[in-house]
Amino acid sequence: MATSQLRLQRQSAPPLLRLLLPSPLLLLLLCTLLVPPLGVGAGQLLDASSVGALQAFKSALGVTYSDWNADLDCCFATCGPTDGWTNVFCDGDGQVTDITFQGGSPLSPGPLPLQLSSLTALTYIMLRQLRIHAELKAFTQHLSAVSGLQRFDMAYNFLYGSIPAALVTMPALTILALPVNYLTGSIPQLGSQLVELILASNYLSSSFPNPSTPLASCSAYSTCLTDFTGCPGSVRTSGVCGTICGGGCGEGEACAPLVEEGTMPGNTIPMECAVSIDSVPPRLMHTSAAAAMLLLRRSLGVTFTDWTATSLCLVSGGSMLTPHGWTGVRCDSQGHPIAIDITATTGQFLLPAPSFPSVVSTLQALSSIALPGNGIYTEFKAFAWHLSRLTSLKHLDLSSNVLYGPIHSSLLTIPTLTSLTLSDNYLSGCIPALGSQLLSLSLSSNYLSSSFPMPPTPLPACSAHTNCLTDVSACNTSEAGAGNQRSASECAICGGGCAEGVVCAPNLMVLRRAQSMQSTQSTQSAMAAAATLSYPMSCFRSRDSFLPVAMAPDAVAAMLALKTGLHVPFTDWVQGALCSVEWGADSTTHGWTAVTCNGEGHPTAIAIDLQELSGSFPSEMSALTALTHISLINDRIVAEIGALAQNLPSITNLQYLDMAYNFLYGFIPETLLTLPALTFLSLSVNYLSGSIPQPGSQLLELALSSNYLSSSFPSSPTPIPTCTAFSTCLTDFTGCPGSLRTSGDCGTICGGGCGEGEACAPLVEEGIEPGSIIPMGCAVSIESVPPRLMHTSAATAMLLLKRSLGVTFTDWTTASLCLTPGGSMLTPHGWTGVLCDSQGHPIAINITDATGQFRLPAPSFLLSSQPSRRSQALLSLETASIPSSSRLRGTCLASRPSSTCKHAPTDLSSNLLYGPIHSSLVTIATLTSLTLSGNYLSGSIPALGSQLLSLSLASNFLSSSFPTLPTPLPACSAHTNCLTDVSACNTSEAGAGNQRSGSECAICGGGCAEGKVCAPNLMVWRRAKSMQSTQSTLAVAAVATLSYPMSCFTSRDSFLPVAMAPAAAAAMLALKTSLHVPFTDWLEGALCSVEWGTDSTTHGWTAVTCNGDGHPTAIAINLQELSGSFPRQVSALTALTHISLINDRIVAEMGVLAANLPSIPNLQYLELSYNFIYGTLPTAILAKDTLTSISLASNYLSGSIPAVGSQISELHLPHNYLTGTFPSSGATFASCTCADNCLQSAVNCNAGDEALQRESGCDICSHAIGTVQPCGANRVCAPEVSPAAEPASLLPMTCHASGGKKSKRACKKKRSVCHPLQCGAGYFCVPFVRSCKGYKCVKLWR
Repeated sequence: MATSQLRLQRQSAPPLLRLLLPSPLLLLLLCTLLVPPLGVGAGQLLDASSVGALQAFKSALGVTYSDWNADLDCCFATCGPTDGWTNVFCDGDGQVTDITFQGGSPLSPGPLPLQLSSLTALTYIMLRQLRIHAELKAFTQHLSAVSGLQRFDMAYNFLYGSIPAALVTMPALTILALPVNYLTGSIPQLGSQLVELILASNYLSSSFPNPSTPLASCSAYSTCLTDFTGCPGSVRTSGVCGTICGGGCGEGEACAPLVEEGTMPGNTIPMECAVSIDSVPPRLMHTSAAAAMLLLRRSLGVTFTDWTATSLCLVSGGSMLTPHGWTGVRCDSQGHPIAIDITATTGQFLLPAPSFPSVVSTLQALSSIALPGNGIYTEFKAFAWHLSRLTSLKHLDLSSNVLYGPIHSSLLTIPTLTSLTLSDNYLSGCIPALGSQLLSLSLSSNYLSSSFPMPPTPLPACSAHTNCLTDVSACNTSEAGAGNQRSASECAICGGGCAEGVVCAPNLMVLRRAQSMQSTQSTQSAMAAAATLSYPMSCFRSRDSFLPVAMAPDAVAAMLALKTGLHVPFTDWVQGALCSVEWGADSTTHGWTAVTCNGEGHPTAIAIDLQELSGSFPSEMSALTALTHISLINDRIVAEIGALAQNLPSITNLQYLDMAYNFLYGFIPETLLTLPALTFLSLSVNYLSGSIPQPGSQLLELALSSNYLSSSFPSSPTPIPTCTAFSTCLTDFTGCPGSLRTSGDCGTICGGGCGEGEACAPLVEEGIEPGSIIPMGCAVSIESVPPRLMHTSAATAMLLLKRSLGVTFTDWTTASLCLTPGGSMLTPHGWTGVLCDSQGHPIAINITDATGQFRLPAPSFLLSSQPSRRSQALLSLETASIPSSSRLRGTCLASRPSSTCKHAPTDLSSNLLYGPIHSSLVTIATLTSLTLSGNYLSGSIPALGSQLLSLSLASNFLSSSFPTLPTPLPACSAHTNCLTDVSACNTSEAGAGNQRSGSECAICGGGCAEGKVCAPNLMVWRRAKSMQSTQSTLAVAAVATLSYPMSCFTSRDSFLPVAMAPAAAAAMLALKTSLHVPFTDWLEGALCSVEWGTDSTTHGWTAVTCNGDGHPTAIAINLQELSGSFPRQVSALTALTHISLINDRIVAEMGVLAANLPSIPNLQYLELSYNFIYGTLPTAILAKDTLTSISLASNYLSGSIPAVGSQISELHLPHNYLTGTFPSSGATFASCTCADNCLQSAVNCNAGDEALQRESGCDICSHAIGTVQPCGANRVCAPEVSPAAEPASLLPMTCHASGGKKSKRACKKKRSVCHPLQCGAGYFCVPFVRSCKGYKCVKLWR
């Protein structure tokens, strides 16, 4: 009864503080007051070091006694019934003196843990008849540290190998008993302290060593000794002394018995050579495993400094005395972790909410985890949620911590888990159903309630005492019944229970007070004070109740840009997805995989590990102002680090950056080491070269091991507290401990070095692991990859795309430079959101969250409808991404057949697209990734093409069932729709449970009539836009709160083509003749497409758009071959506002070509870029009162620029031969460019263009350009145009009479080269309509 009182007296103290016990004198006083005299069976409280050491012993040897836990902390000084710690005996001060096991359950092969060295009073260890099968040297490798050990007995086991000299010379050891084992080899020289030695029934050989002091008692009977002088004995009678293990084993091997079930120690059994402890060196951890362990280190908050990429891992069976890293970890022979044992290391787990990360599931060899006595304070469910994904886990010990909350069921049913120890925590709630695989379960000393569940099969070892259980009879131990449970007052924790979403937990304020006392007081007084504290239980929010939050709009934009920039594969990175909060648990459903946000929805940590990424961090990352942690471990990133990280300095609060285990190469940028907030940087296991820049004083930890970095580590006035540079090519490691690469390839990579503008890069192939020694070659460095001008035909198509989508980026101009892959984003360039290949062809378009960029009411992608030599202008385009708030609005996703739409955009997420999905889009032969999530699409999903690998349709209004797939999609998302079945979408979202409700799906009153489509209400959208334009920063928040009610609108397919008005048709036919328009459907009576109609509706008048009355409003004849001029009849086109003739190979004098354009009454937009137009700019064009946008880029115009009318808002004149100064005017330009001319000053257009004028080529027509025409009065400088010539290319230019003076006879013969002014007055030289091989003279319209 007295010992029970003593136990209950101490149970109110917390487990963490129970490890911090008062002095032995206070303990003795307590035991004197509470416990009867020793003669009645007295017990003593174990001290802190004893608890930790015994827990380590229990973990190492697999002790299954249920009373081996820190809550049962009395042990006895005399033999008799125990009240805890079976087979452990203490002295009067609570110090362990004896550990004695004889018979019973077999124990594991150890080794005996190093923590036994803390048992300073330990004098006797007996481990007899326990079937321990281990090499004696390995099993006892730490025993010499137990300085007071006097007696050691391991008789009747399966010990093998030689007797280590360290064992027989232990200074205090007087009795050593190792009989009935399988020991071999000679007996080492004995220490003089030995009094008794028993070695009978082994295979020891040679002669008995002559002891310096005769032994009082010695036995060596039944051995293979040849001389028994000094120790009575006899030779084995079985005659096997010379035959075991084939007569002997080689170096680094030991002769071991082949033990089978039922074999008894001492039996003659086969023996074979096994690897000895001395020949099992530590090894580097496997790459993927090390990456996962580094993530585990961060997630748990482990502070062992030897958990690094280059540390050696102790191999199972290897000697712990061999230098190694990865404290507490053991690996198999392939370097995969098989055991993690961090016992009683209070202070190692520093995070406020440590947990096992999801990547722990990749550690498939991990079979044992022991973290007892570490004071881990967190909710159990969140801490251990991902452990259920370990397929080899057999043993789990989380005892003696401060874990609280319920036990989650998935942990108890892990198929391989046989031993689970959760005793001495603060767990509450019911015990879930148990799995039949469990053999040992310890749940004692918690606050678990209800009754113990009936196991499928009786548990061989079970402990559940000191809880709040009403019945523990199903726990097959002597503890059955409620007599050893907590009292009703103890079980009334948290006032009897907590509300939903709240969990009963130890009060954090008390824990912090204890920790504060530890850090501010002396060790002795702190321990005594801390021991008097208790942990009152209070209701706290469960981590599951920290619900995910919507990500802030500006953060969404940056994260979607990151998704595109790094090719992040997660399909739940979409606008509208919820982000897990910092304290939230992974068990709560959320999106934005690998991202953690704060309560306001701003990302604080990004951990994209063990994926396959490529690209670079985008400039939009600067918007992530709360981001402190980035981890990209083992993502197979092949990139120059300068290119990858060029935008990281813009993340102002970044503190932690880990990019270990990748294929990064090149020089470390100085800006990376001096980020003002960065304290942790790991670039280990990469292929970085060159010298290390000066680190900033803010860095606290720098990991650069396993690279090709050279020169010496830079000296610093502020040393980095933790720095590693092992396995590098540094010549001096002062300031950063390290070592030279052993492979000897420091001076040979890339042939000894690369030239200027190059970087030494690894040649990575499929299957190569980071850190492998692979060939390296010189690659172009980021610094030597300048932007380049976009190819002429591609720029033409992109300008058409700009107009068609309504893109307002002002740097989408013919004079802008396009960024190329590998080039630095920091280099000045244009074409925002576009990436070009080395020939200047666009390969990617990424316009993310560019609200307001798409200003047209119905933007669409337009491609040339007529096959021609340039209809494939964007065939290099591989990806187009226009996600998030770009607010594309329309029904046409792909207005052309898949043959001409093969490079359609792949990401149109988070816009206002509505209507059905076009079937041709999902069957594009080359399209592998399509993201349409976060829109208002409706209708059924069309049949999918087999080429698709990733499809995201989440958050729309799609109906019916998900179509059956030709092949399963590796990545598929279709949640939050109105689908009846999504099982064919091969994800965990299968079923209707995550679809919209019936009320949500009743959009547009249940459906729209034929010719109508269900769309977001435009009035609401306009209201939102109005609020944005009239309010301040609150506008974004206001818009976010608006909803988009759905209404029926006329479908664009139902805006049928109309007959062109007669007067307009006459003018258009005159234009066809005058410009030699090749379209055969420009016919009287043909139907004209209307402004809101789609190209999918059959019509005539290609490239013309009409209003509802049949009057043309826009003419866009692009990428054709035209010649001539605009006829006078164009004045009849009163509704015409837009003219675009881009890249039509027009060879004409500007004054002749455009003489009649001012007569078009409402012309607003004129685009004549990329042609062969020459001569001077007509004053009438620039002064026309309705004209607001003019582009004449990439032509051959010369002369000065006339006065510009104030109505002009956009003027683009780059790539011409214009002279003089740009005139001042009253115009307020939204966009003006005049680069690459011969201007003396461009300040009135764009001051930046002054530095971009031609440096050569201004001596056209054999005259240097001045302020007057180089050809003189009435003459013009014109290009010599051949059939193969491209607009904007440097062509010979010659002088001709303006308007033409030569006889038309000069052009009667077909010409391979056309001199435009060789025809007579009133005639013009044009290509033959039916032949591209020559030219002829035709009469001009007047």
